[in-house]
Amino acid sequence: MSKKLRLKILNLKFLKSKKAKAAITSAVLIIIAVLCAAAIFSSRPNTNKPVLFETGAEYVEGIDVSSHNGQVNWQSVANAVDFAIIRAGYRGYGTGAIVEDTELSRNLSEANDAGIPLGVYFYSQAVTPQEAREEAEFVLDLIKGYDVDLPVFIDYEYALGSGGELTGRLYDAKLSAAAAADIINAFCKEITDSGRYAGVYSSSSMLTLHISTSGLAENLYIWVADYNETVTYPGAYDIWQYTKSGSCDGVNSRGVDRNYWFINH
Repeated sequence: MSKKLRLKILNLKFLKSKKAKAAITSAVLIIIAVLCAAAIFSSRPNTNKPVLFETGAEYVEGIDVSSHNGQVNWQSVANAVDFAIIRAGYRGYGTGAIVEDTELSRNLSEANDAGIPLGVYFYSQAVTPQEAREEAEFVLDLIKGYDVDLPVFIDYEYALGSGGELTGRLYDAKLSAAAAADIINAFCKEITDSGRYAGVYSSSSMLTLHISTSGLAENLYIWVADYNETVTYPGAYDIWQYTKSGSCDGVNSRGVDRNYWFINH
């Protein structure tokens, strides 16, 4: 009898045993667990963008805040998370006016004192590249003199009305996906030309359906909001905002946005 045939017979006998059935069940459960874990990390990018954190970990955790979160205790936050992204301001979805976040200067100053790595974002409603450049210049002026070493993000998404319906000047503009990408690129180019990192924040659905991500500049950090168990956006991304209802030491608001930033891929 050949060695190969003996192995097949031994394998058949083993498969019929109770021990084998238990082993197979355990193996299946392990495989399922591995696949679930892989699903979480499967869409992480593999790019040449700079790694902004010195750690051997696969990801770091952080929060993003605005005036909606009230007064933040940044010393407590610095002991709880690895980074924070602060809203610099917004463009009104009705009037189109550009407004500074009322907590910005305090947040930047106290977060710098606490030594936590910082980025900022601007809630955009730009409908032309020129408006996007105007927003970027506004943000750059606001953060002068502060340590903002993480990217400046354009938050590009449709506004929601009081009933949860899509509304606002960006939604009403009915831009093509290519036009949306051009606007994002215009904002981000102003940021990178100033010597800073830039990126875009949006939801999985917006990135998938309404922004031509293939047309975005290659050096942008992608920050995706998706509150499902795994990210449904099929493209590459760097940061995953996985909940808007989280908690964090130092933030007393009802909920706080929490994020994973994937760094070693």
